[in-house]
Amino acid sequence: MNSLKEKKLFKNMGLKIISLIIAVILWLVVMNIDDYSMTRTIRNIPVTQLNGDSITNLGKVYDVVSGSTVDIVVKGPRSVVDSLSQSSFTATADLSQLSITNSVQINVTANDARINNDIEISYVSRTMNLSIEDKVTKEMPIRAVASGEPAEGFALGDTYVTPNMIEITGPESIISKVTEVRASINVSGQSESINDLVVPQCLNAYGESQNGKSIELGVEEVRVSATIYSTKTIPVRIVPEGDPAAGYVITGINYNPQSITVAGEKSKLEKLDALEIATLDLAGAMQNTEMNLSVAPVLPEGIYLADTNNDIAVNVLIEKLEGKEIVITASDIELRNKREDMDYSLNISGVYKLRLRGLAKYIDAVTKESLDIYLNVDGKDEGVQDVSPSYTKPSNVDVTLVGRMTLTVTPKEEVTEENSGESTEEGSSQASSEENTEENTEEVTSEEGGRTDTLPPEETP
Repeated sequence: MNSLKEKKLFKNMGLKIISLIIAVILWLVVMNIDDYSMTRTIRNIPVTQLNGDSITNLGKVYDVVSGSTVDIVVKGPRSVVDSLSQSSFTATADLSQLSITNSVQINVTANDARINNDIEISYVSRTMNLSIEDKVTKEMPIRAVASGEPAEGFALGDTYVTPNMIEITGPESIISKVTEVRASINVSGQSESINDLVVPQCLNAYGESQNGKSIELGVEEVRVSATIYSTKTIPVRIVPEGDPAAGYVITGINYNPQSITVAGEKSKLEKLDALEIATLDLAGAMQNTEMNLSVAPVLPEGIYLADTNNDIAVNVLIEKLEGKEIVITASDIELRNKREDMDYSLNISGVYKLRLRGLAKYIDAVTKESLDIYLNVDGKDEGVQDVSPSYTKPSNVDVTLVGRMTLTVTPKEEVTEENSGESTEEGSSQASSEENTEENTEEVTSEEGGRTDTLPPEETP
């Protein structure tokens, strides 16, 4: 029985073996069709630098010129390759193996060691190139800078930074380009002083940040403070300094702006109502003088200029004084407050005149009539006495009396019938005397020029 079974088992053994082989081949074919081999490019795998201290220990610094990432081509079964990404691999560059050309080979391995045998890795480029320089350290001041505008009615005062110095270290070519280290704070909309921690920025001559270019900062953060002050608008008053040349006078001062906005502590602003600024020295000036006056130097302590313009444009107007003389006679003078029992007689020795001094536009308007010349005889005693007339003072004109004038006061004689004839004769004589006086007056007027000529400028006595 067993023999029969064995005969059946081994019957057609060759065919059975061939069938098995064919089945295996068919299985392999089917499996290969379903999980075929493929290639795939995986890009931008970050490269980790190893043993960088082999360079820095020599007092050098390095920067990666190219090769900070690597691209690879992976070949293997579709089921494996499709599951791979950047994070499936680790790329390294051993800087201790740096070549004479400052380059080093990049190596990539799969993070899962089990698939290393299932795939083949080839490289698009597997070289990292370095730039190596001397490492230098430089100490620089930090400049505090505020950006933005405070709230309305407030202004930015002082800004300062702590610490105010910093050491920067890095490649000589980069450090040499750093022209300024700046710490910035934003004050937009602020109405009170603020401070903040900020990262200092290393800037080149074009204002471009060099941070991140292998620069190491001595301190990672600094504290920037900005003072915010209240503001107040006050008038400006220009005060002339020095006197113009003899015979000249300041007639006005034009300037702009006529008000400025200042900032400071509220208590100090409350005490400041105006700002006086002296002109440059005007001594000996004979014409209009223009100048620009700086505001900041004359501000009180603790008060700051909130306006962007620091100058006041000033034009001092200077004009020449003119002279004029008016000759007066006794008949030009009105006697006021006379007593009825007294006779009054004015006598002028030579020529009596009023000497005027002022700007032409003012003295041209002055006449005998506008002066309203008079003599108040109230309280004048009997006899002869020196007197000076009074007059209505003209605006903006200096008046000087030149000459000698006397007043004779005598009692009036009582008139009787017996002396009426004599009085008539005396009246006729007096009338004649008055006519002679008028003739003499006319002669003085014509000879002395009862004119109003303009004279050359003189000093006002």
